[in-house]
Amino acid sequence: MSLGARPPRRTRWVLFLCAVLVGSVGCASSHGLSRDSLQDVIVREEAGFLDPPSAAAAPAPRHAPTLGFHFKSTAFVHREFEWTSRDRDAVLTWAQGLSLGVGGRSTGFLTPSSLKGQSLRELRATAARYGVDWVLVFDGAAAVDRYNNYKAPLLYWTIVGAYLADGTHSDALCLMKATVWDVKTGARLFDEQADAITRTVGPAALVDDGREIERAKTRAMETLLQRLTDRFALLVGRR
Repeated sequence: MSLGARPPRRTRWVLFLCAVLVGSVGCASSHGLSRDSLQDVIVREEAGFLDPPSAAAAPAPRHAPTLGFHFKSTAFVHREFEWTSRDRDAVLTWAQGLSLGVGGRSTGFLTPSSLKGQSLRELRATAARYGVDWVLVFDGAAAVDRYNNYKAPLLYWTIVGAYLADGTHSDALCLMKATVWDVKTGARLFDEQADAITRTVGPAALVDDGREIERAKTRAMETLLQRLTDRFALLVGRR
């Protein structure tokens, strides 16, 4: 066989079978999902995001606040997911029904290209240029636990088994946090968290961990947005 030539079909099937068998051994038992581990990831990232401690004044009452949104970057290890246009659309749709009092309104997401860094100070500077009073910052992390049940060692040694036997589990946990910051003072007005776990079982060749993470992320976002609605109602009612 010449260099660069495609291997015969039989060879490709053998390689695929080996990959499935190796994968089956590698995820033979469950390692569990730790909410505390994801919480630690968010706390560590937030420590680098916050402004240095200062004697900032308490935020003045906003009678007609403008609210902007921002997704923190998740392009780090131990995150396991990225924000998508679907997440953005979910927030914007939710914002349409959010009450911020008479004259209050949401202005949408801050333009990523306008940000000069990843710190709260830089985010506040950008928000101020756009006339935003409060900025709602979303953060999150996820994890997957992939493992096999008793069917895997019995049926995964065949190609058909890898496609038909329900021998692989994929459990996903997503934790999300949202914090409202006062742009002028840098004060934290409030924060909320939500998490969700989803589970699926199916053939090893068809179980998609990424799809399971998206399912968990969607559920966590739905819960988080409902909690934010309640918190904003309290915040606006106190003004």
